[in-house]
Amino acid sequence: MIRFAIVLLLLANAGYYAFSQGMLRSLGWGPEDPSEPERVQQQVKPDALRILTPQEAQQAQQQPARTVPAEPAPAPVAEPAAPAAAEQPADPADKTSADADKLAAKPAEKPTEKPEKLEKAEKPEKKECLVAGSFDAKQVEALRLQLAKLPEGSWRLDSSTSAGRWMVYVGKFSSQEALDTRRDELRALDISTDRARIASLEPGISLGRFSSEEAAERHLATIGKKGVSGAKVVVERPETVSYTVRLPKLDAATKKRVQSWHVMDGKDLRSCS
Repeated sequence: MIRFAIVLLLLANAGYYAFSQGMLRSLGWGPEDPSEPERVQQQVKPDALRILTPQEAQQAQQQPARTVPAEPAPAPVAEPAAPAAAEQPADPADKTSADADKLAAKPAEKPTEKPEKLEKAEKPEKKECLVAGSFDAKQVEALRLQLAKLPEGSWRLDSSTSAGRWMVYVGKFSSQEALDTRRDELRALDISTDRARIASLEPGISLGRFSSEEAAERHLATIGKKGVSGAKVVVERPETVSYTVRLPKLDAATKKRVQSWHVMDGKDLRSCS
């Protein structure tokens, strides 16, 4: 069985080889011919073709073909005239040379130049962020009226609150001697003292400064239990609200205008950073 299969494979390979080599064309069997012999038969004077070297091809392009002036037609003769030679197509080098001459004759177009003033106008004006302050509640009311004349969204008022301070105070004394006597009494009760440091309360004694009125009242009650009399809670510094004007995008002209307002009260515009 194996021998039969081997013989069958050998016969099949031999048959395919004969088919691929065209040995069976006489029997009508054979592969398609990939060549096209009819194109070779249609060539006209193939022996007249000649391949130019690169130097010859460059010279042919640089030297335009010369036009030979037409000669007068010969007088008719009895013999039949020879057929006229076919006109040769125009050399592409002539057309290329003519186009180059036209381009050389045409003046080159100058690029459009923008005037210097126009370029400066197109450059955006530099703007900066400026602030000024601080203003109290009375000053800011007059300032708002001036800021309202500027474009909407070009300014902003920022507020900040400064906490007040309260003091437990003893005084005001009629003389420095009276103040010294009272200070000695307070030190004997182990109560710390300090100067009032406010002109309207001098000569006087501070028994403590606090950030809230409630804390000052609690301290007053504590020292009262130790036998301190005549003390009271006073406002050393009231709670205040101050305002700062912010101009995020201010040009030079508007900056000069804002700085001239009398409501600015001499406060200079400074950078936001």
